[in-house]
Amino acid sequence: MDSNMSFHMDADVKAQMTALCAQLGMTPSTAFNLFANAFVRAKGMPFAVTVQEPLTFLPMASALADADQILTEYEAAYKRMAE
Repeated sequence: MDSNMSFHMDADVKAQMTALCAQLGMTPSTAFNLFANAFVRAKGMPFAVTVQEPLTFLPMASALADADQILTEYEAAYKRMAE
């Protein structure tokens, strides 16, 4: 026996999901049914649910320092060539 389920989701996410499902040849309803069956089979989430650590800006700081060093070296080389 089929049953209906209603829930709210972000309109943009829904549109993206609908488009991806169409590319896969299925409807969002089919995708949710696949998830529900996998959830029941796994007796929980069928994938790892983890807390992601917030991104640090160290890679950006490192990239900026590298860029600054490259520009400094370029400036020095340019001045030598201009002499």
